[in-house]
Amino acid sequence: MNRRPRIVQSAILAVFAVYALAPIYLVVLASMRSEADLFSGPLALPWPLDPTNFLRVWIEGGFSGFFVNSLIISSSVTVIILLTAPLAGFAFAKIRFAWREPLFALFLAGMVVPAPSVIVALYGNLQAFGLIDRQIGVILPQAAILMPFSVFMMRTVMQDIPDELIEASVMDGANPFLSFLAVAVPIARPGLMSLALIVFLFSWQEYLLPLVVLQTDALKPLTVGAANLQGRYGIDYGGIAAAGLIAFAPLVVLFLFMQRSFVRGLSAGAVK
Repeated sequence: MNRRPRIVQSAILAVFAVYALAPIYLVVLASMRSEADLFSGPLALPWPLDPTNFLRVWIEGGFSGFFVNSLIISSSVTVIILLTAPLAGFAFAKIRFAWREPLFALFLAGMVVPAPSVIVALYGNLQAFGLIDRQIGVILPQAAILMPFSVFMMRTVMQDIPDELIEASVMDGANPFLSFLAVAVPIARPGLMSLALIVFLFSWQEYLLPLVVLQTDALKPLTVGAANLQGRYGIDYGGIAAAGLIAFAPLVVLFLFMQRSFVRGLSAGAVK
């Protein structure tokens, strides 16, 4: 009785899988082709596989340096968020203080302000502080832009922690900070890992802010460095495809490694 609906469901899922994987397949093919045969039989699998585009982009195109820069910027933003947003989320969820709700509403207001709308004012402030063409001038604004969402997510996660556990730790002599470290952090670990993955992903793919702030090629991340592959008189399609896969690979590995914690963290607070 249930065989036909299951077949229909599998067919629909297969169509969506092909729709999602087809662009990746085309990018992989383009990265393995030379400039000469890139447009001859674009759907055919090249053989033997040619890694020339990857080597050229990584070594000659300077993508080894761009990769390290992206890693430095994204890791720094993630560390800043993990050191601050969980503390704020715990305070908004478990500590009663004056103006708690209005202050939290102020954080939420930051989520509706698009980053491009403040880029001109931000550039002026960074220039006044001497942070133009410095990676710290990208790290701090990115952390600030991601902070409202991070605090909102952490408050939701912390609200799922039973109040009785926090009260028990206080009765044992712990102050709010010790209660946060000893009780909240171990319970909220899946949420913290989900937050780390989300922040790292958003920082890794950021383009506008590094483009505006960083002017020296030696400081640019992958997203901005890939623009060097598009020249005035032509576009290096094979190099761009290889660069895209280089930038995409760490995110895939990181997600596969943290997949279980990521799903658990996103579902935290969804069921009361």
